[in-house]
Amino acid sequence: MNKILTLSLLMILGLTAHAQRSSEAGIFIGACNYMGDLSPNPLAANETNLAFGGHYRYMASPKLGLKGSVSFGKITGSDANISSREPKEGARRWEMEAGLLEVAMQAEWHFLGTSRYDDVGLYARQASPFVSTGLGIAFAEAKIKTPKDDMVRFPEPDDKSAFIVLPVSVGMRLDISEFVILSGEFGVRATFSDYLDGLSKYASTKHKDYYLFGGVTVLYLIDAEFARAYRN
Repeated sequence: MNKILTLSLLMILGLTAHAQRSSEAGIFIGACNYMGDLSPNPLAANETNLAFGGHYRYMASPKLGLKGSVSFGKITGSDANISSREPKEGARRWEMEAGLLEVAMQAEWHFLGTSRYDDVGLYARQASPFVSTGLGIAFAEAKIKTPKDDMVRFPEPDDKSAFIVLPVSVGMRLDISEFVILSGEFGVRATFSDYLDGLSKYASTKHKDYYLFGGVTVLYLIDAEFARAYRN
């Protein structure tokens, strides 16, 4: 009887571990853009740039995940994208470019998430839409390109290059196999600052700047070997 109880307990613990908790890590590739003083409303599609990074996700349960990410990209903007500032005599002809580094942590809610393993430990492919939010820090040192007469204005006295950001994302997590996962998402980052693009005082101070990340991540289930040993 004790052996049966012990074996049953081990099976329950094993099933719980694989049905409820997992860790995965992978590579993100996608695009980024920004909304600010040198972009039209809401953004300029021609200013979309390559983005890439690394993601780690811990699934505490089928419906709750915690994701850490490091992302790199570039944001650009120009007066030429705004119809009221098209090149003409007296136009400003300002442009901006900034490398972008973001480190963030987000909590994900997989509202349709279910266990990847059934009651006897057999794998079942999952497709799980999710929403997420969290907190992060972004580094971006904007370089302003202007006609020579305007160069003396920059950098502005209150300009900065580090920003606390609030990421909000929607996405889909899809099993390619038991151990390979594809995750696609799109997210907006609020910076709580008007200096992401290096412009405020000499542009518009009415609105804060935002940037966006979107793309796909290919992840590998880190505890795959343990899962395989349990299954076999």
